[in-house]
Amino acid sequence: MKTPSTLSQCNCFAVRQAARHVTRLYEQYLAEAHLTSAQFSILGALGEAGSMTMAELASALVMDRTTLLRAMKPLQREDLLKSGTGAADPRQLVFSLSAEGTRRLEAALPLWSKAQEAFEAEIGPREAARLRSSLLALANSG
Repeated sequence: MKTPSTLSQCNCFAVRQAARHVTRLYEQYLAEAHLTSAQFSILGALGEAGSMTMAELASALVMDRTTLLRAMKPLQREDLLKSGTGAADPRQLVFSLSAEGTRRLEAALPLWSKAQEAFEAEIGPREAARLRSSLLALANSG
């Protein structure tokens, strides 16, 4: 009798495979705005919040600071981000969108919407909403 594959039973493997699939899908659409999915998430988080410290941004995106910094460097080179010191603590670096960053985010939003539609066409809107809710709850549980 053949035993089931460890990978076919592994939650981590399944989630990572799905994440790579979804990332590839979204990046096909976001490429027109010259953004990766991680960069779009950074711009989106800052667009919603207005400004955030590196720690706040890393926490909101569930990313370690090193990975976040690597994703932010191209955005900084393209002057899509502004940085300054924190009002409460001048040692803290606070990030926000520059005018160009706001324009790039606005240009990317319709592309993101198309990616959302493509994803929902693939698995159905109800399943997409259920999956999103479950994954966000999982990400926020730790």
